[in-house]
Formats: sequence, C-alpha cells, structure tokens
Amino acid sequence: MKRVMLSGLVMLFSIGMMAQSTNDKLPKTAQDFISKHFSNLQTEEVKENSSWEIWEDEKYEVRLSNGLQLDFDENGNIIEIDSQNNEAIPEAAIPASITTYLKSNHPDAKIIGWEKQGKGQEVELSNGIEVEFDNNGKFLKID
Repeated sequence: MKRVMLSGLVMLFSIGMMAQSTNDKLPKTAQDFISKHFSNLQTEEVKENSSWEIWEDEKYEVRLSNGLQLDFDENGNIIEIDSQNNEAIPEAAIPASITTYLKSNHPDAKIIGWEKQGKGQEVELSNGIEVEFDNNGKFLKID
C-alpha cells in the first residue's frame, strides 16, 4: 500500500513539474509577447535549442495549443510564427505596416506564416501567396 501511495505522489509531482516547465524557460521578452498576443492559448511545449546548434537561428521553439509554432532568438525576440494547421495568426502579432498592406491588397486571405529574415520579413497567406517586406514593413514583392 505504501508503494502505491508513494508511486501516486511521485506521479503527481512529475505532472506538476511538467506543467510548470513551459514558459519559465523563456526570456521575459518572449513571455510578454505570448501573454500579449496569445493569452487565450495554452503553451504545449517549449524547446530550447542548445548553443552548439549553430545552424539554428532560433533559440527557443514554442508550440501553442492551437498548433501555432513561435520561434524566438536568444533575447526572446520573435523571429517566426508558423501555423501547423492553417490557423490564422492574430494580426496584432504581425507588424502594423504589414497588416495594413495585406488588408488593402489581400483582404480575403488570412496570415498563416510570418518570418523575420536577415534584411526583411516574409508572410505566407492562406491563398498560397507569399509576400516579402523589408525590415520596416515596406512591400517588396510577391513570391
């Protein structure tokens, strides 16, 4: 009987530890971004890439309960938002100049991907179009 009770306590403790180990791994900047733009969603997983993975730009990968994946750099700055299930990304999570352009030029398409690249940004729309912008959100071209 003692073994059963002890096993139960260990299991409950383990579950509690897993529940606490989500956003705690992230820098405050990333935590603030998630709570501001995705407060209605649960964080399912946080993966920290080790420093020896030099081919990886992202330091932290976060998977949310609706299938969105967020990638952050080592300082907690967002560098990519990707929808695994074609779930729309909230417009507030995307720079305003980009959403203004998209509303005017692609009003029926939803944003399902956004990535900040070296000298620009790329947005993937639900209609299959990819749109490129500079770092200031100025339209460059359609891919």
